[in-house]
Amino acid sequence: MNRIYKTFIICAVVGLLSYAGQSFAGNRDRSGQAGASSFLIDPWAKTNGWGNAGVSEIRGMESIYSNVAGMAFVNKTELGFSRTQYLVGSNCGMNINSFAICQSLAKRDKATGRKLKDFGVIGISAQIMNFGDVDITTVEQPEGNMGTYSPRYLNIALHYAKSFNQYIHGGISVKVVNESVSDLNATGVALDAGVQYQAGPYENFKIGVTLKNIGLPISYKGDGIMQRATITNSAHEMTLETRSAEYEMPSLLSLGVSYDFLFFGGIYKDMDKEERKDEGLTRYDADHRLTLAGSFTANSYTRDIFAIGLEYGFKQYFMVRVGYALESFGVERKDSQNPEKITAITGVNPESIYAGPSVGCSVGIPLVKKDKGNQKLFLDYAYRFTNKWRGNHYISIKLSL
Repeated sequence: MNRIYKTFIICAVVGLLSYAGQSFAGNRDRSGQAGASSFLIDPWAKTNGWGNAGVSEIRGMESIYSNVAGMAFVNKTELGFSRTQYLVGSNCGMNINSFAICQSLAKRDKATGRKLKDFGVIGISAQIMNFGDVDITTVEQPEGNMGTYSPRYLNIALHYAKSFNQYIHGGISVKVVNESVSDLNATGVALDAGVQYQAGPYENFKIGVTLKNIGLPISYKGDGIMQRATITNSAHEMTLETRSAEYEMPSLLSLGVSYDFLFFGGIYKDMDKEERKDEGLTRYDADHRLTLAGSFTANSYTRDIFAIGLEYGFKQYFMVRVGYALESFGVERKDSQNPEKITAITGVNPESIYAGPSVGCSVGIPLVKKDKGNQKLFLDYAYRFTNKWRGNHYISIKLSL
C-alpha cells in the first residue's frame, strides 16, 4: 500500500510540474490584470523568514497561507496574531494585522490524551490591511484639502485539513476578500487546496503541492461609479451607473521539497539508524536540526518565483532561518533592426519587490513541564528585503496548547 501511495505522489508531482510549465508559467501579456492582490501577501513571520520556501515543510497554524495541508499537524489548539509593517518608507503607512485559530477535532482518550479517532483540524483566519489616510482629490480640486478616506482590504477564511495516513496530509480553504473605500467595494470568493507527503526513516523528506486563489472574477460596485445627469430631451435628473470592469483572482501553483538533517543526542545518540527508526523518532526528538527547502511558484498573472531556504533548529526552543527568492524571465530583448519585435524574454526582473534575501527567527517558550504536556508560546520575527523602499517587518506570536 505504501508503494502505491508513493507512486501516486511521484506521478502527481511530475504531472503538476509539466502542467505548471505549460499553463501556469508567468505570462508577461497578462501581468497586472489580476486583482485581490492581498491574497498574495503572507502575513506570518515563520514562513517569511525563508522566503516561502517551506511549501512542503510548514506545519501548524502558519501553514494556512503557504500550504493548508500543514494544518493537519495541529495537536490540539493553536491560536496566533501577526503584525506586519509592509513596504516601510513608502509613505502610505501600510500595516497588516492577522489572526488565526486552529482546533483539532480528534477524539482522545481522557486518561492518556492519545488520539482514538482523527476527524481532522478546522481553522479560521482574518487579515486586515490598512493603508492609512489618503487625501480626497477631485478634478476640480486636485490639491485636495477636502478631507481623507481610508482604504481597507479584509480577508476572512475557513480552513480544514486532515491526515489520511502517516504519509499523506491534505487541506482546503474557502476565502472571502472584501476591498473597499468610502464609496466603492468589491467582494469575491476563492479556494485553496494543498497536499503534503512525507517519507524517510525519520519522516524527514517532504513534498508539497498547493493550488491557490481559484475563484470567479469580481468587480467594484457602489456610489463612486455613479453620477447625476440629465438625459437628452428630458427635464428630469437621473442617477447613471458606470459598470466596473471585472478582474481575475491571482491564481497560482506552488511546488516544494525539503529534507531534514537530524542530529540526535542523549539516549538516542548511541543508537543506530534502525533502532531509531523502531523507536519512531522524528524531527521533534532531535537535539539539532538543519532543514534545506526549496519551492517553485507558477503565477498566472505575474512572473514565476523560485525560492530556497535553510533553517536551523535547536530542539523546539530556538530556530533561525534564511531564504532567497528569485523572479525569473523578466527582461525583454528587442530586435535591433525592429525595436517593436521582442526576440526573447530572459534574465531577472530588477524591479521585482520580493526578489532577494529574507531572514527570521523563532523562540519557543515551554508553559508546563515536559512530562505534563507540550504547551508552548512561540515568538517569531522576520525581515524581508525588498528592491524598493526599506523592506517588510513581521512579528508573530502563537500559543500552542
